[in-house]
Amino acid sequence: MSDLKKVLWITSYFPPRVNVATNRNVKFLKYLPDFGWEALVVSPSETGSHTKASQRLMNQLNPSVTALSMPPDPLHFLHDRADASRTARYLGYLMNNIIPPDGHLFWSVSVLYCIGKEIRKYKPDLVYTTCTPFSLNLIGTWIKFKYNVPWVTDFRDLWSLNPVRRRFLSSYHHIVSNILEKLYLEYCDALIVTTKTSKSRMKEKYHFLKNKTWVIPNGFDPDDIHIRNHNIIQNSFFYGGLIDQKSNYTPLPILRLLSKLEDEGLLNVPWELNYAGNEGKGFIDLCNQAEINGSVKIHGYLDHESFYDLIQSMDHVIMCMPHYVDTTSWIPARFYDYMGNNSRIICLASRESEIARIMKEYGNGITIFYDEPEDIQLQKLQTFLLTHKNNNLISHEFTEQFSRKNLTIQLSKVFQHVIDV
Repeated sequence: MSDLKKVLWITSYFPPRVNVATNRNVKFLKYLPDFGWEALVVSPSETGSHTKASQRLMNQLNPSVTALSMPPDPLHFLHDRADASRTARYLGYLMNNIIPPDGHLFWSVSVLYCIGKEIRKYKPDLVYTTCTPFSLNLIGTWIKFKYNVPWVTDFRDLWSLNPVRRRFLSSYHHIVSNILEKLYLEYCDALIVTTKTSKSRMKEKYHFLKNKTWVIPNGFDPDDIHIRNHNIIQNSFFYGGLIDQKSNYTPLPILRLLSKLEDEGLLNVPWELNYAGNEGKGFIDLCNQAEINGSVKIHGYLDHESFYDLIQSMDHVIMCMPHYVDTTSWIPARFYDYMGNNSRIICLASRESEIARIMKEYGNGITIFYDEPEDIQLQKLQTFLLTHKNNNLISHEFTEQFSRKNLTIQLSKVFQHVIDV
């Protein structure tokens, strides 16, 4: 008989589906047995087969983690169909924009009909839902109500306070989301958020969260970082974030600064720009807008290992937080990968952004603020580029707190606290 406690782990994202949410799930589950917990993972069944990346993630899990495929998620099916008709795509869009809180509600309801026998068989000590999608909170609420199992919910992104989430019927969704969010959070036993500012904002909105909110950020896994003695490509720059013109979530401001430095003869040459992602044409368009003369290399979408290989060979990495969006409580997950690999980071952000505080403590980067005059921005960037890379500036004690193992220790403590209350 195992001495491990049991958690019923509810998620919409699990291999073979691979994204940021999947990575957070797998990394927690990888280390959780070391701290006294086994898990039964409940996720939608997938029609796709495993890729190298998804199989690599599955190989990190030991036998104390069992995956239980439930019915497929209709919204995933509509989104994933390569041959989806315009009608099918439109149906998926309507599902996710009209049905509150999101189009995954159909899957959540289907789970309610078949989860009972698994609970009676597995006898979990705790149920954990990881959101988005926020419709998973319905499952956590139902299990706690029906089977008296303590419930922890993880908001990887904020719900009603999220400035990025867009809905077709925004006012309608805002009203309904506030009602549902309050009901679910009153009923849950613990809420996990990913930043300190998120915790402060949630407690300010819901005073009853004062003693049941914890911060567990995203992070990096040291096991993934294999320094392969890459030769650093001198004067190389990498961007791997989103490109969204509507929210000004683009590297265009940094590209323009680099172009000006080049025009003034203040940038070492030759130099090159590198981009990894699915928006290569968009990145080239930005380079043209900035009148970049340096070499531009497009790498396409990279799996985790290839991404690490690339950034380890880069002289600098670029991060640009969106300008016209509230980013006080949001940190892109990729930022932690950069820290874990000791990357030299050039970050453009608003002063009140949470990431600006962490950049200061990280020690191996520069933060350029949107509200600074351009001549100040140029001076700061030029000074930084002329400074030789020095890993001694990095606070390893600070970065270590974001290792996946340490984050899982925090999660296990939350779980234990909840079942002890």
